[in-house]
Amino acid sequence: MRLAVLLLPLFSLLVAGLVVEGGLRLWAEVRARNFTGSAVITDDIEADPLLVAWFRPGYQAPDGDRHFDTLGFRENGSPRDDSLPHPAVLLGGSTAYGWGSADDETIAAGVEQRLHGQLGPEASVINAGYPGLTTLDTLLVYHERIRPVHPSTVIVLAGLNDLYYAVDWTPDRRLHWSNRTYELALRARHDPALRPVVDAIDTIELRNCFTCYAVGTAFSQVYDRTRLGPALTLSQGFGLEPVATGNSRAMRLTAWSIGELARRVRADGGCLVVAWQPIAGVPNGARSAGERDAVAQVARNAPTWPDEAPRMFAELREDTQPVFDAGLATQVDLTDVFADIQQPVYVDDGVHYTPRGNRLIADALTPAVAASGCGA
Repeated sequence: MRLAVLLLPLFSLLVAGLVVEGGLRLWAEVRARNFTGSAVITDDIEADPLLVAWFRPGYQAPDGDRHFDTLGFRENGSPRDDSLPHPAVLLGGSTAYGWGSADDETIAAGVEQRLHGQLGPEASVINAGYPGLTTLDTLLVYHERIRPVHPSTVIVLAGLNDLYYAVDWTPDRRLHWSNRTYELALRARHDPALRPVVDAIDTIELRNCFTCYAVGTAFSQVYDRTRLGPALTLSQGFGLEPVATGNSRAMRLTAWSIGELARRVRADGGCLVVAWQPIAGVPNGARSAGERDAVAQVARNAPTWPDEAPRMFAELREDTQPVFDAGLATQVDLTDVFADIQQPVYVDDGVHYTPRGNRLIADALTPAVAASGCGA
């Protein structure tokens, strides 16, 4: 009898916990039906239910530096010939997009120009970069916007945003990786074909505990409103992204997304090339005066970047290696492309590349694309 008295409250708590967990999982499915995120609409941007936002098809910037084709992809300096079959495609964030560079100065434009010399004028490279995307985000871009063009080779410029957006580098400059990833899973629920993405996020990011995520988010919101340090500590205790230290879950989820992207590209008859991009201070610290300046600039917003970014990158490479060992994708290491270069290759923010930097990356990347086994 005494044992039953002790066990009854525990059993009640267990049942209550299961009810709350089940309710939060159901709420995620219900909320996802109408969830699209908050797109910032501008002259060149339109809302997209899956991707939040994308470039407006046919847009031309008033300054003449940016032109977009009928599918919303940035052009490479001249109108793209839609009749050319099986193009190569470059995926990534703002560095793939070519932030601050003219259309014909981007990495995609540089690779296309060099492939013309090797494979002929029929070689085509689509610039599918979009500012702010991580490698996980590019998986959705591939599903919605790249599959319909039937690419021969898909290149993903990986590493920078996967590291930077994984951590709240300071309490006052929070990037909210957990919330961002949770909301991506809500959007992915729109399409049954993306259910593996949802399941991976539930397992790796949420650790199959929606209750933990909800409580952690509540404490996170308390911190954002009050700046009470214990609230931020409690949010981390319930599984939200760390502050100033590495995020192993983010690296595992990125590695999973690379594997999933490789499987999808292969199933569609293409090849995946993972290009590990140059990142200031990664993998082994700064190797030139320009890179030291870039690291110092990044560290203004992310003070622990010089120590944590190389460690996270090594972890990401290790987690991703089975994809390459299985022959699902090819990798090309571009992290040393700037090692011996004294001219400016990073712009003042320490993140994006100058036109010279884009050219150096295109020089190193083109042979891997040409030899990918699928052509371009």
